[in-house]
Amino acid sequence: MTEKIVMKKLVSLLLIILLLASVPCTVLADNQDAASSLTAAERGLAALQATGKADRIQLPKEESYLREWKTLYARKAFKAPCLAVEPIPKYPSMLPSLHYLYEGVEVTAVAEENDMSCIIYRSNNNKQYVGWIRSIRLLEEFPGEQYTVGEKPAGELSFRDDITLTWSQAGIPWLTTFQSYSILSEEVKNCSGFTFEYQLIAENTPYWDNILGPRKIYVRSDGKWIEVGEFPYPEFGAAKVQVWLKEPMDFDAIGSIAQCKNSEIFTFRQTATDFAFRDS
Repeated sequence: MTEKIVMKKLVSLLLIILLLASVPCTVLADNQDAASSLTAAERGLAALQATGKADRIQLPKEESYLREWKTLYARKAFKAPCLAVEPIPKYPSMLPSLHYLYEGVEVTAVAEENDMSCIIYRSNNNKQYVGWIRSIRLLEEFPGEQYTVGEKPAGELSFRDDITLTWSQAGIPWLTTFQSYSILSEEVKNCSGFTFEYQLIAENTPYWDNILGPRKIYVRSDGKWIEVGEFPYPEFGAAKVQVWLKEPMDFDAIGSIAQCKNSEIFTFRQTATDFAFRDS
C-alpha cells in the first residue's frame, strides 16, 4: 500500500471523527462502518500520529500492527522507578532513550515487532508519547499496591477519561507544602470519585524512613483545598487509589501531601483518571 493511499484513508478517518458529533443518528452507522473498514495498519498509524510524536520513532511494519490493541501496565524496573523506551524496535538500540515509562503506568500497545511493543503512554509530566519497549516489560495487571477510600455511591455511574492534568508552578505554597499539585484541564462538576495514581520517583536522600509514610489527597473546590482521603505509602513503588467522595463535588485541581519528616525533598509523579459521575 503506497503512502499516498494511506494518507488519503487517514484524512477520511479524521473527517469521520469530526462528523460523528453532528450527523443525524440515521447515518451514524454508515460512518462507523467506514471507520471499521480501515486496516489494522491504518488504524494504528492514525493513533500514533494523533499524539504528535510519531515522527520521533521508527514506525511499525504494516504487518506488525495489532488488530486488537492491548491495554497493559509497565512492570517494576530493577532498582529504578522507570523503564527505558526506545525509538526503534530493538533493545538495546544504542540510541538516546525517549521519555521514561514509569512503573504501573497504563499503556496502549498498537503493534508488536522483534519481541518489542509499540506503545502509546504518558510520562511523569502527564503528556502523551509513543515508543518501543520490550514486550516482557509489560503486564496485564497493575503491579503496585491498590487502595480504596470512601464508599462507592449507589446507582449507575458514567466515567470520563478525557480530562488531562498539568503540574502547577513549582515552589508555590499551598496548605502545608511547597510541592506541586495537578491542575485539571477543566473543572469537573458533580464528580463522585476518581482514580488517583502516585509514585515516589527520586528520593534525594539516603534516609528513606524520612520520606515514606501516609499520603493525604486533596481537591481544590471553589479555591479551597479539601481533604478527600489518605492512603499508606510504606515502601517505594506505584500505588493506585480509588477515591470515592462523600458527596458529588466541583473541583479543578488535585494535590497530595506526604505525612513524613522530610516531605519537600523528594520527587514524585501523580495523575488522576476515570472521573466518575452519577447518572441522573
